[in-house]
Amino acid sequence: MPQRRGDSGLTLLTTVRDDDLVLVTAAGEIDAASVGDFRTVLAEACVVGKKLVVDLSRVGFLSCAGLRVLEETSRTRPALSVVATGRLVLRVFDVTGAAQALDVRPRLVDACAAARA
Repeated sequence: MPQRRGDSGLTLLTTVRDDDLVLVTAAGEIDAASVGDFRTVLAEACVVGKKLVVDLSRVGFLSCAGLRVLEETSRTRPALSVVATGRLVLRVFDVTGAAQALDVRPRLVDACAAARA
């Protein structure tokens, strides 16, 4: 799957690992300007594999709209794990309580293992 760079500056790269795990890597900011691209890429990823990992370790800001897309995706793809390391991104998960509803991990290797479990 190709790399996608939207007009908003958000870069999204989708790769398939072991035929059933799809990794979506985001870099930039997920906000009102880029959330449409984020939603489209995650929807496409849900069709490709049974397990999904979304790597937000290169994301500097995650809006509530971006968080809502992750929550919607988790209903479609329950084997979803998220990598989050940035202070502002983690704050959104903590303040909203989404950290309890979504599987949020500090490292990619942990997220991949959780998605495969």
